[in-house]
Amino acid sequence: MQRHRLLLLSGLLLTAICGLTGARALAASGPTITATGLTMPSSGNGSSSYTITGIPGAGTVIMNCLFTGTITEAKIPFCEGGPVVSIPVTAGQTLTGTVTFYPYGTIVPVRLHRSPRTNCLPAAGLALAGVLMLGFGLRRKSPRWVVAILFAVGALVGASGISGCGGLSKSMTPGTYQYTIVATYQDTATPILSAIMETNIEVAVQ
Repeated sequence: MQRHRLLLLSGLLLTAICGLTGARALAASGPTITATGLTMPSSGNGSSSYTITGIPGAGTVIMNCLFTGTITEAKIPFCEGGPVVSIPVTAGQTLTGTVTFYPYGTIVPVRLHRSPRTNCLPAAGLALAGVLMLGFGLRRKSPRWVVAILFAVGALVGASGISGCGGLSKSMTPGTYQYTIVATYQDTATPILSAIMETNIEVAVQ
């Protein structure tokens, strides 16, 4: 009896090991990504083409990009921002696309890159609106010259703030910078096959 139990336990253990080994082999042979480096003008956009192969099953892919070079004070391109888009994929599909790189100082749609002056336009608008509303509130109770001064100050504040935003230089520092393009694959039917793929590229600014 004990021998039968030992054989049964050994069989179950062997089955579990084979199952884990098979799952790891499937995960190891999962999707892979490659991407091209690019050269950008100091004040223009650029894009990197990527290719994902070996997609094991139906699911979705989410693309992202980040700067992975050493900390620098240089004015470097942005590759973040924009809406998060899930790209539907099927088994065996080869997925191709591009990741856009924006010049330094560009406001990327939806999600803003960290920049000390990206919020200056809303602040200037709020300041202008506040002064104008205050002017309208005092219009009935104060002499006309007081109201005129308030309107003049408000116009100057708003104009200076807006021109300050417009004065943000989009010219980047020439050099070569390292970025990582990341693709997150989520398998719909078999979550264990989901994977995160990365590839490093160089972005040269002329």
